[in-house]
Amino acid sequence: MNKQTINNDTRLVRTSKLPSAELGPNDTVLLDAEQGVYYGLEGPARNIWDCLGNETSFADICLDLAKKYDVEPSQCERDTRVFIQQLLENGLVKIR
Repeated sequence: MNKQTINNDTRLVRTSKLPSAELGPNDTVLLDAEQGVYYGLEGPARNIWDCLGNETSFADICLDLAKKYDVEPSQCERDTRVFIQQLLENGLVKIR
């Protein structure tokens, strides 16, 4: 699968409403019944998922994470880009 380019202006949103359950203040589990797969999200991954509930830009996601976590902006962007790429490859989010 070809990787899609994600830059600061890239607009992202969840592809559909997957059933989810909160397991605590920082943990969420998603169930993709069609694929028979579940995903566990915690910490920053859960924050990214929450941001993707509404269409948002990659830059806005990184700004939100920078407010919540003590991380270098360049490291935040790299790690966030990798995670969002995984979400794209699994069909959980799409680029608008």
